[in-house]
Amino acid sequence: MGIHRPMDSRTGLPGKDAVLAACRGFPPIEDIALLDAADELAALHQTREHTPLCALEQTDWHHARLMCDIDEWVVSVTPIPFPGARVHTHTMGQVIDRLAHATVQTYIALAAAPDAFFHEASVQLADLGDAYQDLADELEQRTRRLPEITIPC
Repeated sequence: MGIHRPMDSRTGLPGKDAVLAACRGFPPIEDIALLDAADELAALHQTREHTPLCALEQTDWHHARLMCDIDEWVVSVTPIPFPGARVHTHTMGQVIDRLAHATVQTYIALAAAPDAFFHEASVQLADLGDAYQDLADELEQRTRRLPEITIPC
């Protein structure tokens, strides 16, 4: 499916609750490309859990494409950062991918791991959600910039 469709005209990024819900497979309330991609990334991480390594080439290609699509979309909906804005260590595609992966790992821990593992996974997911929200807020305030995409998407 991808996020190759006209981008919405509104500015801004979805909040962490919407992104986490998309990673959990809930349909988004708003038609935002990043939420569709977050849902797809989580589904790809689920696929990886039961697919032999030798059969992952197409999955990995789609995974990389989604992360690039997110990066391109975010540039189109966020304001240009101030010249002195600090550079974040990851692209938004990488941040959303980490959230999607952590969501899948949390569900796996819920279904098949001791409570301590589930608790640890839940705390990590909550921390990643908070970090996403902090980054989204800083991008909106123009005090943070994302790293340049150095490989062609």
